[in-house]
Amino acid sequence: MERQAAVAALLERLWGTLARPGLVVLLVALFWGVSGCAAGKKWQYLPATRGEERSIYVIAHGWHAGIALSSDDLGSELGFLKGYLRPGRYYEFGWGEAEFYQADKITVPIFLKAVFWSNPSVMHVFSMPAAPAVQFPGAEMVELKLSQTGLKHLKDQLRASFKLDAAQRPYPLKGGAHGEYRFFKGEGHYLITHTCNTWTAKVLASGGVPMDTRFTLRSAGVMRQAKKAAKEYLRLRPTGAERGGQAPVM
Repeated sequence: MERQAAVAALLERLWGTLARPGLVVLLVALFWGVSGCAAGKKWQYLPATRGEERSIYVIAHGWHAGIALSSDDLGSELGFLKGYLRPGRYYEFGWGEAEFYQADKITVPIFLKAVFWSNPSVMHVFSMPAAPAVQFPGAEMVELKLSQTGLKHLKDQLRASFKLDAAQRPYPLKGGAHGEYRFFKGEGHYLITHTCNTWTAKVLASGGVPMDTRFTLRSAGVMRQAKKAAKEYLRLRPTGAERGGQAPVM
């Protein structure tokens, strides 16, 4: 998605501009020293058969990593989204700071506010007309296999990230001209210790993926752990004929 990639690139440039000695002393431990390691974590909710496996995708967009599900897997938990977006084959989910994530232009004040304050959050959903590898050619991504139980837990966590009214309807915000994406009010607050990538790690962990969720502030930490989890899953994968799907994309 061009806008998301542009925002990620701009954030990287802003970080490079702002990371002077004083800020480095304050932030380097957070951003570089705690990139995330899933030591001691184990897969949960493993499928009994390969026929039970469902694929999800972890996709890196520079600074940010999101999670994509197929349209068939949205289920009753996330099916409400189809009323707010164009039809898609896959839907990618992200969570982030409300002003920063929705801004058409990222300014230094917006960046500093996102870094140093506790701020409201939004959910971002992108309707993808093609498979992730086709939609984002060349992007770093990992395909993970979840059981039906793991997928249900993950979808429950995704749904819980949307702020819903008494009738269980979301609060739609800014969207694309053709329904290709939409922001919604999110649950929880964005903090330097709970960023978009921390959220991504927590959602993956809810589905049974071995993830360290405490200090995963950068997409690199999320992707490193997702790749390790995909390799470990190959060792644990149930035997027998597979019905649909492919091996994890590394």
